[in-house]
Amino acid sequence: MSYITNLTEKQKLLIRATAGDDLPRLREYCVFEVLNAMAYVLRTGCQWHMPPETFPKWKAVYHHFRSWSARGWFSRLLKALVSGKRAAEGRAPEPTAAVVDSQTVRWGYRQSDKGIDGHKRIKGIKRHLAVDSLGYPLWVRVTTANVHDSKAAPALISNSLASFPTIRLIKGDKGYSGPLERALPQVWDAEMRCVKSNFGTSEFVPMEGRWVVERAFAMPPRPPGRGAVLHDLGPIKLCFVL
Repeated sequence: MSYITNLTEKQKLLIRATAGDDLPRLREYCVFEVLNAMAYVLRTGCQWHMPPETFPKWKAVYHHFRSWSARGWFSRLLKALVSGKRAAEGRAPEPTAAVVDSQTVRWGYRQSDKGIDGHKRIKGIKRHLAVDSLGYPLWVRVTTANVHDSKAAPALISNSLASFPTIRLIKGDKGYSGPLERALPQVWDAEMRCVKSNFGTSEFVPMEGRWVVERAFAMPPRPPGRGAVLHDLGPIKLCFVL
């Protein structure tokens, strides 16, 4: 059965061309059937054991999701796709600047870890995102909502720099200022530039060089072929977010 979250033939060809020999080889299932099941779970928010029976067995899907995540396959695919999109738009494949920010969201799953963001008065989780100057995601980290941006930033930024060592400038709001801002040039050949945000003002005023990360957070998942943060990825981009 066809679902709106299923990869299109164009997307399958793109993943084949991008992953190459790194594309997982499975004995029992087609790799794209497993990816379709992952996209369905992540897009609809259902439990891992509750997708329709037309998909592969849920234990196999969950096993491959954890295995591929642990081996860094999604991260390598994301890097290759971002580099390809940048080259297609006439940019250098490797970014030289990144923008970081976080978003606190409510999380209702009772068995998961949650925290309270006292500043925004939200109980749930916090998504920490690093994007390039075009808004394409470079790295994502998820924490409980009570983790301050400055505490989650070292892992977020170090992973982004390890994956894209050409980055020389990282932009963020004042929440990232402090020890990290001073220590970053000593550890990595990169500069942290923190500017005051306009949070709390009556209207949205785009911050030059930083609005792309806000756009990435605001972009809702869309059906395949309709465009998203990574236009050619469709629903599979959700695998990278998680």
